[in-house]
Amino acid sequence: MNPAKITILAPGLIGGSVALAATKAFPKAKIAVWTRRHESLPSIRTVLPKADVSIDPSLATDADLVVLGSPPSALPELVRSILPFLKPSALVTDVASIKGPLENIMAHLLQNKARWIGSHPMAGSEESGIAVARADLFQNAPVILTPTPTTPADVTRDATSFWQALGARVLTLTPQAHDEQIARISHLPHLIASALVLAAGHDSLPLAGSGYRDTTRVAAGPSELWSEILCNNRLQVLASLKDFRSSLNDLVSALKKGDASALAKILDDAAKIRRTLPTS
Repeated sequence: MNPAKITILAPGLIGGSVALAATKAFPKAKIAVWTRRHESLPSIRTVLPKADVSIDPSLATDADLVVLGSPPSALPELVRSILPFLKPSALVTDVASIKGPLENIMAHLLQNKARWIGSHPMAGSEESGIAVARADLFQNAPVILTPTPTTPADVTRDATSFWQALGARVLTLTPQAHDEQIARISHLPHLIASALVLAAGHDSLPLAGSGYRDTTRVAAGPSELWSEILCNNRLQVLASLKDFRSSLNDLVSALKKGDASALAKILDDAAKIRRTLPTS
């Protein structure tokens, strides 16, 4: 895919990084950035001085690619605002970390209006906002596409091409499989990190080293966004918490018994799985 115009709507960390990366990957493309708030315009123009920046949704006019950066709950309204300006050949995608609850809504809204496919870049940090956006955020990062049986092959192909141009490793899952797996690899770790921070409390913070910092980093993320994500994927998150509770019970049992062999086996099993993690 070689888009002549790319429109990014609601550019936080991910949307802003898409804009920066696309500027490098597609130097001839026109970059347009929409924001809901007038007061956000100066900061966006500072980060993206060559982009066309506005609060007017008509920025989607003639776009070959539209990237939706809003939280999941805001996406339907955002799509409705740009429908009059989309051309049928435009490829529309998002960056939300839940897919199942959104897929039917988005596909229905965009049917015969534009080409749709869900995307989820597995990149980011506990920080938010365009001020922390980075052009290299997607280098070697997984980006999950969520086509359905009715998604045309050219849509998946073009979305794959776009994310690969930004440096990503593209994977495909159904929306349902995405939500099941992301609950375990992203949503569950966020909850555990938050629980760990609360359990450790304030008093020991001066002693914290890299282990605590690495393990709890995501707990500093935006609470309103994460609350929305977790509630929208609650059934899969609850299933993952059930399995986590089972693992925690095994640890408690081994410690209560003083069973060093059982404890070592649990730790060793975990270490073996962790060592198979792909390097970024």
